[in-house]
Amino acid sequence: MAYWSCPVRGRCRRRALSPLGFTVLEVLVTIVIIGILAAIATPSWLKFWTTREVSAASDELRQGILQAQNEAMTHRATWRFSLRDVGDHLEWTIHPDTTPWQDAQGWKALNDKVVLDLADTTLAQSGGTYYVKFGFQGEVLYRLSTVTLDSKNGIAKNQCVVISTLIGATRSGEEQPYPNGDRYCY
Repeated sequence: MAYWSCPVRGRCRRRALSPLGFTVLEVLVTIVIIGILAAIATPSWLKFWTTREVSAASDELRQGILQAQNEAMTHRATWRFSLRDVGDHLEWTIHPDTTPWQDAQGWKALNDKVVLDLADTTLAQSGGTYYVKFGFQGEVLYRLSTVTLDSKNGIAKNQCVVISTLIGATRSGEEQPYPNGDRYCY
């Protein structure tokens, strides 16, 4: 398409119109390229985000366990870290051992996209609640334990909190390709 331009009287020239915007083909190619890149990146991003959620929940449990140990030493009494599954999410609390877990206050909900991996969790269990007890010096009273979390969709590596010594030292771990004994999270 062209038009006539006459900048100086008597001197007219024919000029071509420059195309404005994009053609349909250019827009479609751009959309296809963006779609391909999104299809490549989405699974990796989903795994990253899910792993981050499981790791954050594991860190929260570790802080709760350390808090129970600290309260036991502060109050010079036996304290307990309790964890329960209420169906759609997990909840945890700390309380004196003299308070039954049913009467314990302050249950905190974990991310609802996280579940307990029962095969790799070795916490003591009573009435559907998992627990670990700490004595007045911060020592573990019952047994060394591991609490292992997984994502509901199973995309992320399991994350665990390991109570690894009798004096109550805790550490974080993640799922390994080979078992240590019969556990994969250590």
